[in-house]
Amino acid sequence: MASATDRQATVEAFALPAGERTYADSIERACQDNELVISAWSPIHLRGKLRELYWKDTTVAVRAAAVREDMQRYLYMPRMKRRSVLEQVILKGAGSRDFFGTAYGQRGEQFEGFKLDDANVQFDDTLLLIEPAAAAAYEAAQRKPESIPKTPEGPPGHEGQSGPPGAVAGGGPSVAPERGAGPPAYAAPSVPPVAPKARAFFGSVDVSATTAKMKLVSIAEEIIAVLAADPNANVKITVEIEADFPAGASDTTKRAVSENAAALGFKSKSWES
Repeated sequence: MASATDRQATVEAFALPAGERTYADSIERACQDNELVISAWSPIHLRGKLRELYWKDTTVAVRAAAVREDMQRYLYMPRMKRRSVLEQVILKGAGSRDFFGTAYGQRGEQFEGFKLDDANVQFDDTLLLIEPAAAAAYEAAQRKPESIPKTPEGPPGHEGQSGPPGAVAGGGPSVAPERGAGPPAYAAPSVPPVAPKARAFFGSVDVSATTAKMKLVSIAEEIIAVLAADPNANVKITVEIEADFPAGASDTTKRAVSENAAALGFKSKSWES
């Protein structure tokens, strides 16, 4: 992982929001709005950080406790509001094959207590987070090939039968088909119907203005990015914003929003009296 000296620290100031009861409440609100302190996270964000900083070259596993220590030590790491936030992210991610596998130790190429797609894990100092592709390959390597049952050998042309030619099961003589009779009819195996594939997706969600930044980033990474990754998908996104001002909008707000909307390429940006 890159050390703290490899990255340049930057200082950024944030305005404290008005309307909170105490100074501490204002600081907490600013930290939440600007994602300085995270109270809710997604496994896809944790997987991204692990790929960026830990799963490098031949290193495919990292201690979860070491990741938490780095989050408390380095400024460029996300900072969790409490330990339970990271615990919940790990439990949620461990229950899927998409984010990481888990184990409680590693000896050479063997992972002790290996699990994949199993959320029954405990976050302690020994828990390992394993890169998902490496975890899937390890799981496949641990599977033993199933033995194929052998059928009894019989005379040529009588596979699966034993005894002299012309004998049938039960020891009785075989019955020749009547002359002129055609070959026995066999019923074609039934093929289950194939469910039609989905051809479109439509979704809408209400987003709170106070958490819009975090929510929109999650939507972009967990929904839009997944849809766009499908080579057969044509993804179109429309953002609708509706704001009501019971006492009327200030001229400053109206001017700033209109100018920013024009700069961002809004197709429609109207105000109503």
